[in-house]
Amino acid sequence: MNEPPRLRIDCRNHLGEAPLWCAEAGVLYWVDVIRPGRVFHWHAAGERVDFWDFDDLVTGLNLIPGGALLVHLKNRLVSFEPGTGAVTPIFSLPPAASPQRFNDGHCDRRGRLVVGTMPNNIADDGAALEIGERNGQIYLISGSSVHVTDAQLGCPNAICWSPDGATLYIADSCDGWLYSYRYRDSDGALSERRRFYHLEGMGVPDGAAVDRDGYIWNARWGAGAVVRITPEGVLDRVVQLPVSQPTACCFGDADLRTLYVTSARYALSAAQLRDEPLAGNVFSIRLDVPGVEVYPFSTAAA
Repeated sequence: MNEPPRLRIDCRNHLGEAPLWCAEAGVLYWVDVIRPGRVFHWHAAGERVDFWDFDDLVTGLNLIPGGALLVHLKNRLVSFEPGTGAVTPIFSLPPAASPQRFNDGHCDRRGRLVVGTMPNNIADDGAALEIGERNGQIYLISGSSVHVTDAQLGCPNAICWSPDGATLYIADSCDGWLYSYRYRDSDGALSERRRFYHLEGMGVPDGAAVDRDGYIWNARWGAGAVVRITPEGVLDRVVQLPVSQPTACCFGDADLRTLYVTSARYALSAAQLRDEPLAGNVFSIRLDVPGVEVYPFSTAAA
């Protein structure tokens, strides 16, 4: 069984998201989405934490071989060199009648990025905007091509794969469903979408990660919990946290048996913040099962 969660990093993010463990460097990365967006880095060995600012929303992260980071901005993907601060454009969303932004995104075993888009629901001043229509898409981005699946999502989250890479999971936080697709490794084609899991009365599905037994660990925004879901779509465990808005999780540490969980203070009232002073921090949970390896983005992916 897992150990109780503990406060790991006191960072008090407005909207902490997208935790990402780099095994080579022993560093946990994550973002604070609200403009100016920040990319945080925490060195586990000395527990040092720092950040880089971006004059835009920062909505996600992926590793790039050689030490760079793929940073998801509001509607652009860029390569960021931590050592020099150099930023190189990778991809931009095409103009759309309804403004779109990137949300959750991760890479498959071939280094192709699968990332969801959604109607932009965050104003430049950080205020929440209404999601008027569910026209979000799933982008498959590699070094040589871009393919778009019209998924009609309101708020895509929880992108992750089964350990064999044959099933892609993606949630829509607007309708509360976790969906599954058959995923073809040769070209990243999606097929056979189905409703996989819905948990009534426990917040909405946010970010997720998969362990080596194929179980999905899913942060539940609004419910103050991370849940573990079996490959058959059955609730297996509930781990309560001392904050109401956990946002995402990833596996880290040398044995990949620590689940790091980001959280948010976004839109909480002064009274709510008094009740949960740890909101916006990063928590860790030691588990009895390790996570699946995270794959980096490859600019040469086919």
